[in-house]
Amino acid sequence: MELIMILFVFLIFIGISSFLNIIFKMTEKKHWVISLLLSVVLSMFIVAILGVKS
Repeated sequence: MELIMILFVFLIFIGISSFLNIIFKMTEKKHWVISLLLSVVLSMFIVAILGVKS
């Protein structure tokens, strides 16, 4: 169950960061890698917090 939650939150974060990258014209490869890593960390952090509260 947690894996599905992590994947769902990750997809939301990667979608938001991709949208922001395109808007701010940060389309270099390093910006996409930073967005990917940040999305992974944030999704795990959010799901961990949600798991503790429920």
